[in-house]
Parts: sequence; structure tokens; C-alpha cells
Amino acid sequence: MLNYPYGQNSIAPGIIVTPDNGNANLKVPTDTFRIYVNGKYVGEKILIAQGDLGENSVKEYLMNQGFTDFSYTTDGKNIYIDTYEENAKNMINYLKVYLRIR
Repeated sequence: MLNYPYGQNSIAPGIIVTPDNGNANLKVPTDTFRIYVNGKYVGEKILIAQGDLGENSVKEYLMNQGFTDFSYTTDGKNIYIDTYEENAKNMINYLKVYLRIR
């Protein structure tokens, strides 16, 4: 018969078990952001890689494409982009392509 000093189903002292098993900072396969331009829904940004910039990846992409005159805010899992109406159509087209390939 085995003798368990702390009980058969107990954890050894000194081991800390977190409720999320330590995955709090890891990307979850279902991490997504809904993107809106001037209040119009454009699509969802799915975070693919651990090194993805998260909520800032869309902002970085737009800046790399030459867009500068826009405001960018996040609210939970939503990204709101406001820009001049003449920029909005072109920005939406770029974002639709970006969201399709990423």
C-alpha cells in the first residue's frame, strides 16, 4: 500500500496552479477584432500568430499603406476607424483585401 504524505489527490506543496493554467498571455485561436470604418462594418481581423500586433496590427497596416488622416480607437473586441469620407472608400477596399489575406 502506498503512503501519500499529503493525500492521494492533493498537489505537492510549492506548486502553484493558476485557474487558466498559465495561458493568460497566450494567443487564443479565436482572437478576433470586428473592424468598422466611419461606423460601417468592414470585417473581422483574426489574430493568426503569437507575434501579431493584436489590436494595433490594423493601424500599422493602414499607416504602411500611406493612410495618415484617421482616428483609431478600440473598445473591447471592436476597432473603430474614423476618417474623411473621401478616404473611407479606398481604406475599406484596402482593409477588405488585408482581412482576406491575413
